[in-house]
Amino acid sequence: MSSPLSASRVALITYSGVPAITTDDRLLRDALVARGAAVDARPWDARTDWSSYHRIVLRSCWNFHHRPKEFLLWVNEVKENHDGTLRNSPELVQWSVDKRYLMDLDAGGIAIVPTIWVSAVEGDVVPNLDALIAAQGWKEGAVVKPAISATAHQTWRVAPDLASEHQARFESLLASSPSGVMVQPFLPEIRDGEWSLIFLGGEFSHAVVKRPADGDFRVQNDFGGTVERREPEPSLIEDARAVLRAAARATDTRVEDILYARVDGIVRDGALLLMELEVIEPMLFFSHAPGAAARMAELIVSR
Repeated sequence: MSSPLSASRVALITYSGVPAITTDDRLLRDALVARGAAVDARPWDARTDWSSYHRIVLRSCWNFHHRPKEFLLWVNEVKENHDGTLRNSPELVQWSVDKRYLMDLDAGGIAIVPTIWVSAVEGDVVPNLDALIAAQGWKEGAVVKPAISATAHQTWRVAPDLASEHQARFESLLASSPSGVMVQPFLPEIRDGEWSLIFLGGEFSHAVVKRPADGDFRVQNDFGGTVERREPEPSLIEDARAVLRAAARATDTRVEDILYARVDGIVRDGALLLMELEVIEPMLFFSHAPGAAARMAELIVSR
């Protein structure tokens, strides 16, 4: 298949710790090459002449949460010097680095996991975690995580009535998290699996369900989680599409210009309860959905 930008150069963005393209993203690379593009893996945190690329596509930049200020400076540099090349767009990426973007989605009518936002302002008294959870009446306990995080980094569950045992860890996390910490109820539905609905160019592509290992709540394969391709109910797809529309409004972006997005959540009372909207570096599960990598490649070279 020919394309208008058949001579284009595409950088698939990785990071210096693991500079190679992931196994799943090799399917995207091969689909781009089949459309005439020259494709390179390029760490965002390595010296590169970005002006030589027609498209810069964020993929496995999995250390951005460890260096958020540097990452945001890099995104801004690309925006200012190579406008229009970064996907997803700089505006969408900058908005979603800090999980406080969930506040915007909540204000936009999206059902999100209830969240207490705790910031470590100098001189403030650190709240008591036990009292914080008890005041919410969360019978299943809670989950604590930084507001800027990925791959369940520094994320743990606080079992009911055991919060006092986690107070020191909570205070340490607050002290090391300039953007603050999130405290959310533990969702028992996670045992049945977390849905990931993938959209390409604003259109629903495919979905998987990720399940945690026995005795865990983290669904990532780093912690023994498993993945299964599933077909969601139309109502679930519409719930996820509403998330994209709310994100587009919050960032002055057109839904169709969101190259890729992964809407993660659980099903409660037949509706999606949003956990995260992933628009920076989510795994897109191309290996579970034949043809999906080709659709994304076509969007990259034809827009």
